Parts: sequence; C-alpha cells; structure tokens
Amino acid sequence: MAASDAPRRETYTVNLGAEATAVDTAVVLVDLSDTTNFAHNDTNWINVLGAWGSVETKADGQYDIWIGVISEVDATNGTAEWFDVWHCECVDNPTDSTSHFDFQRDYTCGGANPDGICCKISSGSMIHITTGQNQAGNVNWQTDTGLLSPAGAAAGATGKPGAGDIVAWIEEAAGTGTCDWNITLVYEAH
Repeated sequence: MAASDAPRRETYTVNLGAEATAVDTAVVLVDLSDTTNFAHNDTNWINVLGAWGSVETKADGQYDIWIGVISEVDATNGTAEWFDVWHCECVDNPTDSTSHFDFQRDYTCGGANPDGICCKISSGSMIHITTGQNQAGNVNWQTDTGLLSPAGAAAGATGKPGAGDIVAWIEEAAGTGTCDWNITLVYEAH
C-alpha cells in the first residue's frame, strides 16, 4: 500500500501569537512530549502539514520568523534546524510605520507529499531534512527555560524545548519597533 493510500492519522492544530514583540523571541509551537497540554497522543515525531501566519510590523522594524525543529538539546543549549522563514519588510515604502504580511504554506504540496515535512530526529539529527540554516548550540533552546507556547506562558512548566519539538524564532532583523504576529500550525504526531 502506497503511503498516500494509507489511512490518514489524526491532525492537530496549534495557534500562538503575541502583540508588541520588541525583542528576538524564541517560542515552542508544538511540544512533542507534552500530551497533557497538547491534543496529540503520540510522541515519536511530528509531520508538519501546513502553516499560516500574520505579521504586522510597526515603527519600521523588519522581522524574520523562522520555523523549525529542535534536533538536539540539553540544560545548557540546543540546536534549532529551520525549514521555513517568513521575511517581513515593507519594500514599497520602507518609511511607512506599519506593514502587514500574511503567509500560507502547504507542506503537503497540494497532496503530492501527503506527509508534509517529516521532523523525525535520530541521534541529534533530522533524518528527512537537510538544511544549512540553523541556530546551533544556542541558549535560546536549553531545556531548563520555559518559552512562550500555545500551552502556557513563558517561564512556566510548559514550553521547555526538547528534541523533536516544533519551534519558531521571531527575529528583529533591522530597524526598531515592534511586531504583532500570529502563527497557526497543522500537524500529525506519530
């Protein structure tokens, strides 16, 4: 039986957003091992099927929003491997104070790749993705710090990054100011 003929697993959706983000911000979008605060039950790996985002930059800030998976992590630092980035910059008139951006990503390629992006980790590496963009050995992803998450606020018991978690990095690439952002992610857990 071909993979596309196999019965589909349950899909899950998370949504997270924040207003007036003024500094670089690390977030956990899906905590793979947290079956209490997230709807999924399986904890082996995640397939990301799609993502939607909305960003409003203010006061001439330019932002990048990186989406990826944690490949290795401990109490000191971790590595996020990026599989997508949304660039938010007003190109028509860079002196405008406010710009709006909307993003849609179908990682299933309209059904041609029904498993989307497979974020399976083995021995500290992604086995289905090769990427040259990452935050390697960075304190943003250490396991002893709670980050902003759909399941709870930063610095709490939730949102502590682990291998296989889907994360985002909201980065002010240039300028000053703030951004309001919202990310919705649809995924399967295996």
